[in-house]
Amino acid sequence: MNTNTRRVVVKFGGGELFSGEAYHKAAEMIKEAGYEEIVVVVSAMKGATDDLVKYATEAGCIDPADYADIVAMGERTSVRIFCSALKAINVKATYFDPQQDRWPIITDSNFKDATPDLAETRKRVKKYLEPLLGECVPVVCGFIGKDKEGRITTLGRGGSDITATLIGNCLKADEVILVKNTNGVLSADPKIVPDAKPLDKITIEEMFSLAQGGAKIIHPEALKYKLPGQKLRVVRFPGSLSSGGTEIVGVFKANPMEIREHYGLSAIT
Repeated sequence: MNTNTRRVVVKFGGGELFSGEAYHKAAEMIKEAGYEEIVVVVSAMKGATDDLVKYATEAGCIDPADYADIVAMGERTSVRIFCSALKAINVKATYFDPQQDRWPIITDSNFKDATPDLAETRKRVKKYLEPLLGECVPVVCGFIGKDKEGRITTLGRGGSDITATLIGNCLKADEVILVKNTNGVLSADPKIVPDAKPLDKITIEEMFSLAQGGAKIIHPEALKYKLPGQKLRVVRFPGSLSSGGTEIVGVFKANPMEIREHYGLSAIT
């Protein structure tokens, strides 16, 4: 494994984590990239969150805190599988779970659609996560937060994208890579235009507009955490983390509340 000294956050969505073999391939992508300082963010395995939401609803779960605790189980399982997959190929790794004292993502108490506390999260990322970089690969549950009373919250569907860019912001990462089951961002909807081509670059404003129009590529709220000069890239699974995909350029200037008002809780992974 070659060593790449850049600091990178890589997120794998549930659409990519559909089998044990897929977890193994994702772990290999991390090893082959050779980043010296890397954090992995994972969604629940494919379909798990949908099932948990369905069962909780059908069982009559009405307490928002209980609901968040239940639907977070997909990511909490996924992070353990991914960590084990890394260890199986001799990559030192450790997972972060919201029940641990070192959990970094702190939010308000809106259990189903929580807003991160950036200042508090930054403190905890610096204290608990950053010291591990270069020593092992931290693997963090996407989608999940914890309020100041220690109760599990969720960031809304598609929230793993937010987790990735939020951690990237707090670590001042060189790059955040979102691994999806599409070949980057395409020039058109492939269901309408079969020969749609992947774009090399797209502006952050254009990306937000696509999301407003229903494109389920990136959660728009994740865009607000991108730092000036920080790369944000969408790449295909399976594939290389080191090159290819679509780079999202620029810094988003919209008010965070405007993002929430324009975006529904669609299933983005």
